[in-house]
Amino acid sequence: MRRRINHRPKSPVPVPDPEPIVVEAEAVESEVVKDMMPFVISNEDEIINYIKDKATKETLKSLAPLLEKLEEAVKQHQAYQQQPAATASPVPMSYEEQLKKLQETSKVKIREKELKITERMNKLQMRFANMRK
Repeated sequence: MRRRINHRPKSPVPVPDPEPIVVEAEAVESEVVKDMMPFVISNEDEIINYIKDKATKETLKSLAPLLEKLEEAVKQHQAYQQQPAATASPVPMSYEEQLKKLQETSKVKIREKELKITERMNKLQMRFANMRK
């Protein structure tokens, strides 16, 4: 049997408030802040560029292995594509040339088949001749 689980919000443990530290140098701090503000505002672009540079460097560091693998894959793919391209004829043939080439190849195939058939016929004739004797 299942038991019900009662989720009761627990009351937070009371934490004593720390006493604020009173510094009498508030006037000095405000002067320092006023003196620093033009520096910060004038160098804001430099700070932004620095942060961007750091971020890009870190992302490139983390992506470097992936980029290397991608480059290897691209090289392999290009090598694979260049192999069939080397075997293919670089000059496109017209319809008539293609037709002639196909006819020639079909004639060669037919001749080869005819030779095989004649060889078989000769073998069969030899067998029949041997059987009659």
